[in-house]
Amino acid sequence: MSRSGAAVGARYAAIDIGSNTVKLAIAEVQPDGNLISLFDGGVTTRIGEGMQSRRLGERPMQRTLDALTQCLGVCVQHGCARVFAVGTSALRDADNRDDFLQRARTAGLDVTVLSGEEEARLSGLAVRRDPLWRDAERLVVLDIGGGSTELTFLGKDDLSRSVSLQLGAVRLTERYLHGDPPLPAERRLAARAASRALTRARLSSEDGCVNVVGVGGTVINMGSVAAASEAGGRAHVHGMKLTGKEVRRQIRLYAGLTTAQRKGLQGLDPSRADVILGGAIVLLSAIRALRVEHVSVSCRGLRWGVLYDRLAT
Repeated sequence: MSRSGAAVGARYAAIDIGSNTVKLAIAEVQPDGNLISLFDGGVTTRIGEGMQSRRLGERPMQRTLDALTQCLGVCVQHGCARVFAVGTSALRDADNRDDFLQRARTAGLDVTVLSGEEEARLSGLAVRRDPLWRDAERLVVLDIGGGSTELTFLGKDDLSRSVSLQLGAVRLTERYLHGDPPLPAERRLAARAASRALTRARLSSEDGCVNVVGVGGTVINMGSVAAASEAGGRAHVHGMKLTGKEVRRQIRLYAGLTTAQRKGLQGLDPSRADVILGGAIVLLSAIRALRVEHVSVSCRGLRWGVLYDRLAT
């Protein structure tokens, strides 16, 4: 047994059913209780598509169920002892979520729907356990998802508070960014909406001047695009810094391109081409609200927090 009580050498999986993407992490427990990554990937299913009606559509549900079946197959291949599955914003908000949860159970997966506060806590745990930020005195974890954005404020020893906002890349895009490319007026409306949502979060002056770490597909893809623009590119984005200047550059870049043109950008996942501008607008609004110059990129988000929490490592 490891110090955490989890069996040494055992393999565990966590599945994060986000509004935009289903993500799977598989890890093996080491003697010291640490987790070694064996698999970490995701697929865009966009279960939160068209959620203005507060109902999950049949096609998005089926895409997501198909992805979950694939994930379970990967877990079997890796010999996972347990699979932990969680759902976030779209499943929180959907009036017909029980239909999806029952179909997931039939497929062999019990899904726990997280509150916004619990999602924030687990995303914070994922970053706090990372050696890059383990010793940071003050830390803000910014998780920009498809349907919501979570901010987790961490002191050296514990969580101080968390905020969950109805603000995400898919939600902002569907509500405001209708043109292809969006009109300047649409971009302004989206930026105002993001700014208002963050203003309502009542970020205090003490929330500034801290280490801000971003998780989720928006931040990772923007890091990848930034890396691709550097001479020679970069192999990894984990730990790199996205400055406010770079975020503004990318907003201008995406705003001047159609979705089809964005799909050709080096470093950008083509499946995010239609929502990356919305996510970038949220990120810039957060940088301004937190009064920081940059956000560090973490490739280990909610799914890793679920593993750390469930295994108590």
